[in-house]
Amino acid sequence: MRFNRFVVLPLALLALGALPACSNDDDDDNDNPDSGTSADAGTEDSGTVTFPDAGTDPGTSPAGTCPAGSIVCESFSSGLNGWESSGEHATIAAENGRLHIVTENGLDERNGQGQAIARWSRSIPAFGTQLFVRAHVFMRSLPGAFGQMGTFFVVSNLGSDFGGFELQVMQDKGFALDDWSFRQGQGWNRQPEPVTRGMEAGRWVCLEWEIRRPTAASTHGNTRVYVDGTLIHDFTNIGMRAFNTFNVGYGFVHPLGPSGSETFIDNVAVSSTQRIGCQ
Repeated sequence: MRFNRFVVLPLALLALGALPACSNDDDDDNDNPDSGTSADAGTEDSGTVTFPDAGTDPGTSPAGTCPAGSIVCESFSSGLNGWESSGEHATIAAENGRLHIVTENGLDERNGQGQAIARWSRSIPAFGTQLFVRAHVFMRSLPGAFGQMGTFFVVSNLGSDFGGFELQVMQDKGFALDDWSFRQGQGWNRQPEPVTRGMEAGRWVCLEWEIRRPTAASTHGNTRVYVDGTLIHDFTNIGMRAFNTFNVGYGFVHPLGPSGSETFIDNVAVSSTQRIGCQ
C-alpha cells in the first residue's frame, strides 16, 4: 500500500483528533486497582450514539499494576489526568474507574458519513528501541462487518518525523496493523487466516502490544500482540519513526454500516524498559 504524505496528513489528523502536547504528569498516576468515579467525558459529536446493550455493567476489571518507571500508568480514576480527548460519532469517558467508549451504529464511510471512533491521547518520550503496552479490555462485540477494523492503540509522530501505526481487531477476532509510517514495505497487515487464536468479546481480556527495532536509528522493526499472556502474532518489517504520541480508545476509522460498539478499557500501562504482563 502506498500513500501520498500530503494527502494522508490531513486524514491522519482527522483520525487522531487534535493532539496538542500533554504535560507528563505520570507522578500523579497510581498503581492501585480502580476506585471512584470520574466525571470527565469526551463526547465529541452531537449525534445520537446508540448501542443495543450500552450501559450493561461488564463487571470488575482485573487488577493491574505497573512496573517502576512506567511512562504511562492509568487506572482512569482521576479524570483526564493529562490526556486529550477526541472523537467523531462516539462518546468516551472515564467512568467508575475505567474508560468507556460507545460508537454510533449505522455509519458507512462509503456514504460519506465519517468515522465512528473516540480516543484519549498523550505525549510520550520519543520512541527509541522498545515500547510495551498493556491494557485490560472488555468488548461487547467484535467488528460487525468483514473488512471493518476496530482500532485500540495508536503510536504516531505528527511532526517532522511524520508517521505512525495502529493496532486493530477484525470480525474473525484476528488482529491487524495499519502501518502509515511511510517506510518501504509499510501498509496494512493482518494476522494470517484462518484465525485460531485472537481477541475475544464478552469478557475482560489482557491485551499487550510490544514494539521493537534494533537501534534508535533503524527504519524498520516488529510489533507483537499478546492476549492473556499468549503471543498471538508478530508483525514484521514494520516502518518505525520517533513516535511521540500514544492513543488509546476504540472505534472505526473506516466504518461499513454496523459501526455500533461498546468497549471498556482499564489499567493502561506503557513502559520503555520491560514487558508489563497482565497483573
